Amino acid sequence: MILVQGKGLSGSALKIIELVSMTLDHIAYYLMDSGFAYDAMRTIGRMAFPIFAFLLVEGYVHTRSVRKYALNLFVFALVSDIPWWLLNHDNTHNVFFTLLLGLVAMEGMKKINNKPLLWCVLMAAVCGMATWVHVDYEYSGILLICAFYIFRANDLTKSLLATLFLYQYGVIGLWLGLAVIHCYNGERGFIKGQYAKYIFYAYYPLHLMLLFVLICFLRY
Repeated sequence: MILVQGKGLSGSALKIIELVSMTLDHIAYYLMDSGFAYDAMRTIGRMAFPIFAFLLVEGYVHTRSVRKYALNLFVFALVSDIPWWLLNHDNTHNVFFTLLLGLVAMEGMKKINNKPLLWCVLMAAVCGMATWVHVDYEYSGILLICAFYIFRANDLTKSLLATLFLYQYGVIGLWLGLAVIHCYNGERGFIKGQYAKYIFYAYYPLHLMLLFVLICFLRY
């Protein structure tokens, strides 16, 4: 498996980094007590969502069917909410719902077509929905996705806005995620095939369920 192909990181490499950082974050959050290792793993875990948001934008820009893309996100959001609820026992919802709402926002901006005032109204509405439904990262996640979409050709602007929107989730980890994103070389990478992406989608609910099983085993 080659993470770096030529110069920079491929999309496949970003996905691997994203999943590893997310897994470390969740292991620390659900299984560990506070301490140096906990803080280090949570900091590394802050890399994950900026990469999620960036890859969502890349996927949206290059997808052949926005409807199918949205359906995939919705199905995995529903499936993932089962282990998510078992772990958290609250009224929040997993990151797939955040990504789905971000996709809706991007499609809306595309259809509105360069009308900043209407874009602001749309983003406010989607951010309000994200906060009301209590999706992961709530309004900050939606704003980050929208910023990555609007300023996708301007790396500096993306970095500044990302810091502004997500500073409350850990600046060091966020900047690590942005550093990884800036290494993206625009290539798909070693993960190819029509169904390969579903492996990454499925990993999310599967690793949450495994964490729940581990918690039950350790507790009883």
